Amino acid sequence: MHGSVELSPFQKEKLLYYFRFLEPDEDGVLDASSMTRLLEKIFKYTGWSQEDRRAIQCLEVHEAIFEILFEKAEETGGERGKASLATWYAIWSHMLLGVKGMSGFPIWLRLMPKLLFEMIDRDGDEKISAEELLTFHHKLVVPQESPEVLKERSTAAFNQMTDNGAHPLDYQGFEQVFANFLIGRTPYGPGKYIFGCFSHESDLPFTLIQPSVEDE
Repeated sequence: MHGSVELSPFQKEKLLYYFRFLEPDEDGVLDASSMTRLLEKIFKYTGWSQEDRRAIQCLEVHEAIFEILFEKAEETGGERGKASLATWYAIWSHMLLGVKGMSGFPIWLRLMPKLLFEMIDRDGDEKISAEELLTFHHKLVVPQESPEVLKERSTAAFNQMTDNGAHPLDYQGFEQVFANFLIGRTPYGPGKYIFGCFSHESDLPFTLIQPSVEDE
């Protein structure tokens, strides 16, 4: 990897939530058992069988993530097969250099928003409902949060993701939200909510880019 960008404090904060989603051990380190725990919780939540296309893609994408993390950790003198939060930040500081949209990321990362979308869209109707987002947050992201507080926060997140219900949260919209999570350097925009970073809520609106009449 050549070149890097300094992550803003907020980028580090929201990436910490993503790191926690990947099931680090009690010492805050990712290892092979982390991926096992991660896949187990995802497959239990989604009900995907091992032969399911989505399960296979989920495995392949996360194998790529962990392989890159472990390689970077070893390059910087870390223990083989283990990756710390510092390694996680280092990976992102390289990948985010000069990136303006999802097309600038490696293929495995470009697959991630679709994978997450299919995890959350449990009824398969090709749009995420407020209830589906809340269930995802409760079961997979912040299960320790009180139900009352989480419902309030997840509902606020859904409202930002959909412009207060003006647009359905379909894949096109969710991909934009995920891009905001990856690229945004400030708390503005709803991307931070995907992995439960609710602490920097903003009143500024986030407008989804809608297709023009000619594109429809």
